Amino acid sequence: MKRTALLLGTLLLSGLLVTPPAAAAPAAAPAVKVAVAKVGASPAKQSGACPTTVGFSATVSAKGKGTVRYRWVRGDGSKGAIKSFKVSGNRKVIVRDRQTFEASVKGWQAVEILGDKKLSRKAHFTVNCAGPVKVYDVAHPLPAHPTRPLVAAADVDVTPPSYSGACPTAVRFTGTIQVSRLPARVAYRWVDSSQGDGPVEYLDFPAGGPRLRQVTLPLSVGSSTGGWKAIRVTHGHDSGRAAYQVTCTGTPTPTPSPTQTTPTPSPTGPSAPKPVVTIPDLFPGDYEGNCTVPVEYNGWGDIRLPAGAATTVTYWWILDGSPWQKEQIDFAASDNYRSRYVPARFSLTDQQNGTHTLGLMAEGGSSEPVERTFVLNCLTEPQDVTVTIDKIGHNVDYPDPTCTMPRVGLDVTLTLSRAGEVEYTWTVNGRTGYSGKRAFSAGTTKISGGVYPTATSGIARFEVLNHNKPVKEISYTVNCPKK
Repeated sequence: MKRTALLLGTLLLSGLLVTPPAAAAPAAAPAVKVAVAKVGASPAKQSGACPTTVGFSATVSAKGKGTVRYRWVRGDGSKGAIKSFKVSGNRKVIVRDRQTFEASVKGWQAVEILGDKKLSRKAHFTVNCAGPVKVYDVAHPLPAHPTRPLVAAADVDVTPPSYSGACPTAVRFTGTIQVSRLPARVAYRWVDSSQGDGPVEYLDFPAGGPRLRQVTLPLSVGSSTGGWKAIRVTHGHDSGRAAYQVTCTGTPTPTPSPTQTTPTPSPTGPSAPKPVVTIPDLFPGDYEGNCTVPVEYNGWGDIRLPAGAATTVTYWWILDGSPWQKEQIDFAASDNYRSRYVPARFSLTDQQNGTHTLGLMAEGGSSEPVERTFVLNCLTEPQDVTVTIDKIGHNVDYPDPTCTMPRVGLDVTLTLSRAGEVEYTWTVNGRTGYSGKRAFSAGTTKISGGVYPTATSGIARFEVLNHNKPVKEISYTVNCPKK
């Protein structure tokens, strides 16, 4: 009899609880499915002189329509810059990172897809530094070996390493590159702490000339940022890290920093080479997503000159029509076409939604800036549903005149912060009466049902199994009518 009563109560409650809601939750937008494979370090194990550089790569496969946001996560707790790419259909993207190490280390790096709760497979690496760290700078020349294979070495300094004041501003990196014999041509890259490798550049060392040359890289900065840069050379010793920190305060100023030295002016007249500027890359370009933290942009400009004598080119970045302070970059004499890249870094907030333009100009070049237009679309990412159990009540009736199976009617009022599916369960005296799952619209809703308990008193409990998992209980007592 009790077993039949419990089954009857369950069926009755089920019938009451599965009635269609007044408004169902809106269908969710199709998500982008992402998988990360081929995560590796190159070289994964190395021993030798330090500083040295380790590269990392992974293949990100995406299917769907939307934006994939990712970053590199490191075993030491640090994280790279958040990057993104768009996908519409199927797309595979090889993502890369590069880190310079000045001491023996063992660690790993992995790719984190934002919105996913787990990391990719880890790329483990080991660096064993042989002997003390070797620094080859102006005060420590690289030994000459005229008859041996070419060896190159690099060192980097930054001025100022720390800055606090009005922005835009600039920090200047000075790289010292040496070679073991002449003549020589060295391929090198600037390596950035958050963006990885810059483009390949070349430095020529003619016969009879010095074995040491210096290159400069001004970094135009439009907002507070920090990090480090290093130089990676082929067939030799990479530089260590040159760390910097910029804290922007006060109002913007287009004037140069008072501590900045005045470089050699560019040649003038009809013989002066005409610079050609382009902006080959702007990352992340068009951006659509969350802007809880400012979205950081990195622009790469390219300044080119024909063959000619050594010269200095003055250039400046322009953001949304506002010119930044002028910077200068040196070009060595060459019989070949010459190219130097110049970076810019800035960030935008959710208060700057809309279309923006990044421009680049150089003195002596075109009278109009080269421009890249991009769109910042900050979206409010949907938050999880918050469910509140406003109240729970009961009433009692007696479908069985003997009172052997009283019916306890339960009423629960819920409030949802937004539309969503709620999974819930009833329990009476520790025994599950009914479990259900329903879609509700935002706002207040009511759930009613009946339970046939086996005891005339006890505890009825209503529990939401998902979202923020609220729970509420009520005591009941059945007073059977007198016979």
